[in-house]
Amino acid sequence: MAVVGYPLWLWTDTPASMDSSVSGYGITITMNARRVATTFDMGDGNRVTCARMTAHPASVKPGTPSPTCGYAYSWPSLPNGTYTVTATSRWEVDWSAVGFSGTLPLIASASRELPVGELHAVVVR
Repeated sequence: MAVVGYPLWLWTDTPASMDSSVSGYGITITMNARRVATTFDMGDGNRVTCARMTAHPASVKPGTPSPTCGYAYSWPSLPNGTYTVTATSRWEVDWSAVGFSGTLPLIASASRELPVGELHAVVVR
């Protein structure tokens, strides 16, 4: 569960770029894909677009905001349900084969449900 006002780190598990090459029938096709940006639809009406992302390392002190891509919810989803968070990455794929080359756009998207709650302090005397 995420908590209202608590900084979330946003990132994807895919690398920022990927290279591939395949040969057959005397033809070699080479491709280089690079992520241009990822937009996170946070499910509460807000979006965050990031050109760079940093995975959350275990060594980071709790409550530390992401240095590259983060968000903090203002309102809880609970007890009414969850927010659907959708990450949409925009890629550019450079290709070359038999003396030709070009760039193709590619969009990849994935979603997950995220419950967001509130923490309340109770003072007992």
